[in-house]
Amino acid sequence: MTPISIQLQEHHGLNRRRERIRCGVPIARSQVHQTEELTLTSMEQGPGQGERKETAVPCDVTVTGRWPDGSLRWVLLEFLLDLDARQSLTLQLKHQQGPALQAETPSWPDNLQFDDNQPSWRFNAPNNDQKARCSLVLEGEDGTQYRGALDTSWALAGKGLISRRFHASGYFLDPRGDGKKKAVAHFQCRLDLLDHGRTLAAEICLHNPRRARHSGGLWDLGDEGSLRFRSLALHVDRESAERPYQVWLKPTPLAESRTSSDTISLLQESSGFDNWHSRNHIGADGVSRPRFRGYRVNIGNQPPEGGDQASPILGFTRADTTLQASLERFWQNFPSRLGADSDGLVIELFPGDTADCHELQGGERKTRTAYLHWGDDAQALDWTQQPLCPVLEPAHVETCQVFPHFQADAKPGALEALIQRGLDPDTGFFAKRKIIDEYGWRNFGDLFADHETLYQEPGEPPLISHYNNQYDPIQGFARQFALTGDQRWYELMDDLACHVTDIDIYHTQEDRSEYNNGLFWHTDHYLDAHTATHRTFSQHNHTSSTPGQTGGGPAAEHCYTSGLLYHYYLTGNDRSRDAVLELAEWMVTIHEGQGGLLEQLLALKKQDVPKLKDLLQGKAPLKHRYPFTRGTGNYLNALLDAWLLTGESRWLARCESVIQGTIHPDDNLDQRDLLDVETGWSYLVLLASLVKYLNLKRQFDRTDGPYQFALSAFRHYAQWMRTHERPFLEDPEPLEFANDTWVAQDIRKAMLMYQAGGLFPDQRTDFLAQGKHWLDQVTDTLTDSPEAHFTRILVILMQNHGPHQQPLPVPCQAPEPNEQAIAALSTPVMTWSHLLARMTRRLITGIVGFRPAREKAWLNARLDRS
Repeated sequence: MTPISIQLQEHHGLNRRRERIRCGVPIARSQVHQTEELTLTSMEQGPGQGERKETAVPCDVTVTGRWPDGSLRWVLLEFLLDLDARQSLTLQLKHQQGPALQAETPSWPDNLQFDDNQPSWRFNAPNNDQKARCSLVLEGEDGTQYRGALDTSWALAGKGLISRRFHASGYFLDPRGDGKKKAVAHFQCRLDLLDHGRTLAAEICLHNPRRARHSGGLWDLGDEGSLRFRSLALHVDRESAERPYQVWLKPTPLAESRTSSDTISLLQESSGFDNWHSRNHIGADGVSRPRFRGYRVNIGNQPPEGGDQASPILGFTRADTTLQASLERFWQNFPSRLGADSDGLVIELFPGDTADCHELQGGERKTRTAYLHWGDDAQALDWTQQPLCPVLEPAHVETCQVFPHFQADAKPGALEALIQRGLDPDTGFFAKRKIIDEYGWRNFGDLFADHETLYQEPGEPPLISHYNNQYDPIQGFARQFALTGDQRWYELMDDLACHVTDIDIYHTQEDRSEYNNGLFWHTDHYLDAHTATHRTFSQHNHTSSTPGQTGGGPAAEHCYTSGLLYHYYLTGNDRSRDAVLELAEWMVTIHEGQGGLLEQLLALKKQDVPKLKDLLQGKAPLKHRYPFTRGTGNYLNALLDAWLLTGESRWLARCESVIQGTIHPDDNLDQRDLLDVETGWSYLVLLASLVKYLNLKRQFDRTDGPYQFALSAFRHYAQWMRTHERPFLEDPEPLEFANDTWVAQDIRKAMLMYQAGGLFPDQRTDFLAQGKHWLDQVTDTLTDSPEAHFTRILVILMQNHGPHQQPLPVPCQAPEPNEQAIAALSTPVMTWSHLLARMTRRLITGIVGFRPAREKAWLNARLDRS
């Protein structure tokens, strides 16, 4: 294996000391099989003039993905690093054939002790007897302090050279009542002990597991399923009252330290930008919550002073030791508060000193990470506010073949120039945040859906509209970061992934099975979100952009997992990994059901009775079980991502079953009605998922019968597309909103032609010519379009980027189709025997799965009963 270079550049003017770096690294197939074979090294200045010495960097290596032969596909590196302001450093990950360079392995102090069955712990200074007791406290709307109780005990979840990881989860219980323990919220705590026990990273997730009632399919604040609370705080209490001591804060417009008589508090109330009072921050009553711009510092009885954005470090110092604290993304996730007094420190993830209570909607959660450090180096936690971003060489990423159609040295063209507008300082994604103030704990990371303002009157305030993860911008950002090494793409990816996994996924088991753990849509087209926050349909809108629809919930047409998969690979963030599998299971539930009798009867009514009527009328309906839409395409994509993530064959087997239940090489395409743009266009998304399946199967050397079946089906459709498809705006009359988003959607056709050119060498010239023709039309039109900077257009372009730069090679010779493929190649037309067999299977499944409690719960969820 060629050594892999990892570039680190300090851009923020911070002297970084013992910063924790987490870096995902892909590895080419069959190169490395065990993590013990890998060594991370650095070149350091030796004792002689100009002499440089290679030294090993202590590093934990975790496998996050494997190739089919068992070799490493992705690994996560975790190490600590010193780097001075504005300096750079290159590390190398090497495959050691002989004895590996050995890094020093210092001993770890045992300085974390846990309280039984409580979300609290003691964090001890590693070099003396100083202790701090840390307690997580939730205060209710009326001032009640809810008691935390664990449902999983504190457990050692990881032990390496760099960190010790502990995990626990539990509930906050209402102490009032008749002795019954009423759970009001769920929490998870993950503690990472770093730097030989001197630094503690505490990741805390507050979760409302209840369902929203969402009467009428409307999801506004004020719903009875919401959790209203006054504050959530991590109290860090000193267990020594020794004097003298000082409490201090940096940065601050005042002096950095005060005597023991002082208390210090910094509250970030709003973003600090010009639109800090945006309607984006309204509560259930429609009133914007922030009371003042930016942050305020209070020290003792002195008049408060403040500023716009704070990234503070808070400290408590006595004669021989200092305990300091920070809160990650402090101002971006306002309101946030740090405070200190003679008793210790308080880190308020949700401050109590705000205009109103906080509302966590049903199925919503929020994750924050606080840091504590024992030591008197005032710079020890500076890195927690602006972490370094490791960068890999694009040529190495290309060699590993972990991004499809990835060419590191491709010359940027018109499409790449359009995508680069996403970083424009005036109109790009970062600039868009400030338009509606896309900040605050619920909003930060999401994208302003500025395309929804297209039909507003001049001078009218922009609609509050959120994009969520429509068309997978997380994946687009990850790809652009890997291609360019520009850390701004990484930041956009990370911020959005954290938002999606907490806010946009409906984390509950209490609602309809087809809603539970699903992904909410972007907010409604060309309408204000009002109090629906990031949940599509609001009671304040008396109509919808979709005729006849006024409500709804998570649905298969809005499920995007690939970006979350790459976010996990690049960062090691377990929440993104869990989200991929959560969404994949949700998609299985939507399409396959859970087996109850009422559920099967409803499916029979919706799916089988229409085909029965067609047969009675002498028609020949297609027997396909799954709709030919982006919903099925998203289903296939989620199954493939779950297979990549876990390697479990069940995901691939289900994917191939869905393909054979959706498409056929002998389909009568006139019956598909694909040229009805408003209802048929999204078949392009399905075909893109089909090609992803073909590419992965070939990459993994599995060109078997199911592969041959899918390849034949794609050829049938690609040939039809090349001769029948036209640009969407060539005939704008059928379109409800005939704008340049449809131009961007044409890129899907172009990229499918490029991929067909790689898969079918006998028609390569024709397919590639058609793909280039359509791509040129897209880029020529959008280059001069005033809409080209809109979020939706940029995201569509990023999602479909790549095939034009690197056409697929000629496929290898595949074996003859096996018996499974031959059976699947039977007629795609529904017959009486096939329909009756399908209906019989449904009834048998429903009868076998019949449980009175299940049927009652299924019915109650749909009738909005408690």
